[in-house]
Amino acid sequence: MNGLNRGTKDGYEQEISSSDSSDFITDDEKSLTSQPHPAQETTGTRSQNSTGHQDVFQQYLDEPPRCYEIEAEGANTWEISGITELKDEKYAGPRFKVGEDFEFNLLLMPPTRKNTSAYSVYLEAHPLKAKEGESWHCCVQFAIDAWLPSEPSVHKVNNSFYRFNPRITDWGFVGLLNSRQASDVKMLKASSLNITAYVRVIKDHTGVLWHDFLDYDSKKETGYVGITNQGATCYLNSLLQSYFFTKVFRKKVYQIPTQDEISFGYNSFQQYLEQPKSVSLSLQRIFYSLQTSDKPIDTLELTHSFGWNSADAFTQHDVQELNRILMDRLESKMKNTEIEGCLNDIFVGKMKSFIRCINVDYESSRIEDFWDIQLNVKNLKNIRESFENYIELELLNGDNKYDASGYGLQDAEKGVVFESFPPVLHLQLKRFEYDFEYDQLVKINDKYEFFDSIDLKPYLDKDAPNYDEDWEYKLQGVLVHQGDVSVGHYYAMIKPTPKDEWFRFEDDKVWRVTPYEVFEGNFGADSLTIDPRKLTREQQQDYHLKRHTSAYMLVYIRKTKFEEVLSEVTDADVPSHISKQIKYEQEEYERLRKEQEEMHLYANIKVYTNKGFLKYQGFDLGPNEEDRLNFSPDLFDPESFSLKFRVLKSEPFSKVYDLVAQKLGYNVDKTKQFRFWSIVNRHNFAYRPYMPIPRHFDDPKNKDITVNQVVKYNESLMSKRRKTTQSSQLILFLEESSRELKFVSNGIFELTNKQKIPAPFFNLEPFDVKFEKAVELVSSEFSLPKFESVSDGSDKIMLFIKYFDQDKQSVKGITHAIVPVENQVEYLTELLNNLMGFDISTPLRFYEEFGPNQIQWLNPSKSFYKSELGNGDIICFTKADSEVNPNPDRELKTVEDIYDFMANRCHFKISPLVKIDEDEEEYVKIAEDMDPIDTKSRSDSSKSSLNKDFELWFSTMSTYQALAEKIGAHIRVDPDYLRLFILGHSNQRIPLKRDTVFRRLIDKIPKSQTLEIQYEVLNVTLAEFEEMKLCHVSWVGQGICREQKHEFFLPRSSTIDDLIDRLQTKVNIKPQERQNIVCWAPDRHVRLSVYPTETTIDSFDHLVIGNFPNFKQVLEHGSKTSKLVTGFQFFGKVTNPHGLPFIFDLIKDEPLSKTKSRLHKLLGLSDKEFNSVRFGITDFKDVEYLDSEDTDSIVLFDVLNSADIQICVDHPDRSVRKGSVFEPSIFIRE
Repeated sequence: MNGLNRGTKDGYEQEISSSDSSDFITDDEKSLTSQPHPAQETTGTRSQNSTGHQDVFQQYLDEPPRCYEIEAEGANTWEISGITELKDEKYAGPRFKVGEDFEFNLLLMPPTRKNTSAYSVYLEAHPLKAKEGESWHCCVQFAIDAWLPSEPSVHKVNNSFYRFNPRITDWGFVGLLNSRQASDVKMLKASSLNITAYVRVIKDHTGVLWHDFLDYDSKKETGYVGITNQGATCYLNSLLQSYFFTKVFRKKVYQIPTQDEISFGYNSFQQYLEQPKSVSLSLQRIFYSLQTSDKPIDTLELTHSFGWNSADAFTQHDVQELNRILMDRLESKMKNTEIEGCLNDIFVGKMKSFIRCINVDYESSRIEDFWDIQLNVKNLKNIRESFENYIELELLNGDNKYDASGYGLQDAEKGVVFESFPPVLHLQLKRFEYDFEYDQLVKINDKYEFFDSIDLKPYLDKDAPNYDEDWEYKLQGVLVHQGDVSVGHYYAMIKPTPKDEWFRFEDDKVWRVTPYEVFEGNFGADSLTIDPRKLTREQQQDYHLKRHTSAYMLVYIRKTKFEEVLSEVTDADVPSHISKQIKYEQEEYERLRKEQEEMHLYANIKVYTNKGFLKYQGFDLGPNEEDRLNFSPDLFDPESFSLKFRVLKSEPFSKVYDLVAQKLGYNVDKTKQFRFWSIVNRHNFAYRPYMPIPRHFDDPKNKDITVNQVVKYNESLMSKRRKTTQSSQLILFLEESSRELKFVSNGIFELTNKQKIPAPFFNLEPFDVKFEKAVELVSSEFSLPKFESVSDGSDKIMLFIKYFDQDKQSVKGITHAIVPVENQVEYLTELLNNLMGFDISTPLRFYEEFGPNQIQWLNPSKSFYKSELGNGDIICFTKADSEVNPNPDRELKTVEDIYDFMANRCHFKISPLVKIDEDEEEYVKIAEDMDPIDTKSRSDSSKSSLNKDFELWFSTMSTYQALAEKIGAHIRVDPDYLRLFILGHSNQRIPLKRDTVFRRLIDKIPKSQTLEIQYEVLNVTLAEFEEMKLCHVSWVGQGICREQKHEFFLPRSSTIDDLIDRLQTKVNIKPQERQNIVCWAPDRHVRLSVYPTETTIDSFDHLVIGNFPNFKQVLEHGSKTSKLVTGFQFFGKVTNPHGLPFIFDLIKDEPLSKTKSRLHKLLGLSDKEFNSVRFGITDFKDVEYLDSEDTDSIVLFDVLNSADIQICVDHPDRSVRKGSVFEPSIFIRE
């Protein structure tokens, strides 16, 4: 095909395919205008109908797509005179009608700029019946033929196909003719040139032929919606669609009781969404969304209910395994309900496995349930052959006779036969198999046919009770894999209703498909029998696509159950709580969407208050949700949070006063006590009040002052605060004059002297309750003070006061204070002593809080000015004596201590170790055995605490010992006997050592993140345990290639005999076999050294142990008729060793055939695996394979006379399976 397929409108720049002449296309041509021009007088036209062109259509156009009909054909010739004289950028040929609904014309774009030489020709479509703005399309195969009327044998033809639509109305070829190509010059220099368009309109009954899906609406076109792909969840999406359209199953899932899982009693929509959901509830919600949504849905909620993380969403799993585990979870949820066992009624059939004697009347059999049937594909043509293969009889005779009870060894038949098939039958086609020769999973791409219907009666047991019924099954679903083992894509072909109408469900898109696409398109393809180079590029592409596209799972429905299984699901089948949840969420999402759209009209206002400060323990004035490192909602009192409002910018600012008063539970009259401050984000990331809102803004009488004006004022302070977000967030502090330190403290002092304070006041606890009562008492007796000037140039500043209570191990806000800048810091001492109820002469220590973990002692004799204090600064005080003579029972003894703790605290979830590693079992105690190492008497209740989880906050600056002591105190166990683990990614357990530096291990962990710590209680101290030796043991009692791996901690002085004692608790070593134990230490898969069992283990990391009486005899007593040699395993090259090296005894005069047989037993390989093994001998340079058929002539005893020569075994490393796309194994949370 010559030229480029391009559109001349929106798609003009889009290159669809390239041509041989594309080298002559310049950048100038790509900028041609698409404005239409009328045909010039220099052109003439001649129209022709399709009559007489049938042979040309067949010659120039490809066959119509499979299963699509030709709607109409037509041709038209455009006669052009003097084509090289054309100067305009675009010429339109005459229109001609093809069919009833469309007209077409040709477009010509001659080269009109310097250095251009291409003549581009396009076909343009015009709908006759579509109105302006209406959607339309026309699927066309076309050819454009340029030819000389004076010499009709001179032609240049290009063909293509396209789906014309309102976005792109023309399609064709850039450079159909080119003045730089010698073959085109003759045509261009001729006085007259004809261009004929051959047009074939295809009837698009699916609605998606050649669709680009850019403006495709699945719900509108098909009535169904797709499922978005999280990354690699296309396999899950296809399975879910199959479940969804198994409508009887959908109804049963809806009946699972889940009505109590979700609560609507949350303060925020986000909290509502964060409620955990079970697999059953998530599946119900997905089904309902698929049933009602107009847009593709996502599976995040479902995969989260599985317990999957984002990494799992990018891992392709085995669909059959997923299917079975999901069914198991649903079955568990259905237990003890009305629908218990219903899944068996839908998906479970029965099969009988039997061994039947031929010559005597004896049969051994068992009947088992099956959820699906795995059918072999390799070397089989179709599904019928696979069923025949499945029930094929195996003859047991000769050396493989069957030992029939009471009859001795008998010839017998072994096989499987089906007792019943379920209404919905899942057939798993074994497209993926493990190839032992290549040591990897491979996909079988060969052609394999399945049918629209199949009679399964031939595969039923003729004695089955329902044998005489109709056992014909109709195909309802085809799950397809496109690709190979390492990479691929999944989708589903499903027939949703009893009507013979198929749809393709590919992630978020759904469209109609033809029977050819359902069946032949998913059969796969056999290997080519011809040279691929003889195929065109398009044929090669079609072949590779077809070969790598094949069904891997089929869903058949029993014909007599078709209507029942596919009966429509109505609203009555849907649990009311599901529709209620989804409706509520849709309304909330719509509200949020509307808020987002209207965001520019609103200001988000956040107000910190004195009341909140009084309840707050932390940095700054209150919790800051935007500080991702230090914020966690669990840390703070709910009443300490700032007030939040969303107010129209056009509203008067006085409304903010009313809203704040309402939130605080005040009367509107109390707004007279309010003064708002603008809060800035300082350079050290501290949030502090900077300046009061100016009086002309702050006066609530000014009704005309709008919220937007205040926002603009705050934005004028941009140089000293963080830029506001698009939502115009306004951060304020509310100063209440009734809560100012001098006013409250002096008022309490005077009322005390006047004996007007009731006695219970002095004993009120906690302090915030006492302070609120103090404000109430003082405000009722004294006139409220006026707001003092604290603006630039004023001699007064506003400070905030916090108190560190050593006994309560807390630092909390007290109130704000307006102080003269020239006063000394100790000016606060009397006021605070009086307020706190301390002795008036109690010395206090003061510290300035700069930011997280940034504090500085304040000299009380210095003024506030010289101490560089200003508006919004925070002072923390404590009793001086508490720091000089701290309470030894308190962990945090100073202000520095508690600020350091707040900066470095981390949230831990502490739990006992769920599963104890086998290497540690001897040294770990369980709850019932704690008394020997407990330092305190243990009650039953304290024992139970060992099995319960708990949480604590711990400083990352502390030591391992400090954490062990905290945990030990909680569970009442001596901390020296605790061993701790931190859980890392994928719940990987990392043991912590006594010298662990937490700061290095978990630095800068957000406070909102919870780290998990697990503990186990040892029966030796951790110090002793850490001095033990971890020894890896490979027990090869079942064969060298069937090693069982174990790990044990032992004192370094232990011997191999001690290690065997531990091993004996794990493997079955009979007493009489103990004396035949042989042990060796492997070295890099190749070398080994044998050691007596009295050897200490201190120098070993890995030991191989097995029961080898023959080897033991030779090692201890020697032998003239046998000798021990070493061997190793490798794959392909001796430089690629793997597995364990081994010892082997060579017997004098033993032929190689018998030696191989003993090696087979030593390795422990199956017959199938052993058949692919090659044996040889090597000097580590070359391998001499022992593949001779005359094996009896070779005696290895005579050949291996040098220690430098070893036996070698060439086979894949089966300890690691490579190339599988289905790893790791699937898990779904209970």
